[in-house]
Amino acid sequence: MFTTPEHRTIVAMLAEGSPVWYVAAVTKSDRHHAYAVGARYGYPDREALKRSLQQLTGALLPASA
Repeated sequence: MFTTPEHRTIVAMLAEGSPVWYVAAVTKSDRHHAYAVGARYGYPDREALKRSLQQLTGALLPASA
């Protein structure tokens, strides 16, 4: 799957709980695009997004509190 730095940013922000409209505004993309990228990586399930982000970055993320 082709992944851009923008995709990693979108996934990270959605995993943190930011709303789609906010993510779209920050990344200067269309809301539909931000939603589609998020859905590809497991949105709206934040845990799935965090697992996807770990795979995309290769970094371990801290456990949820």
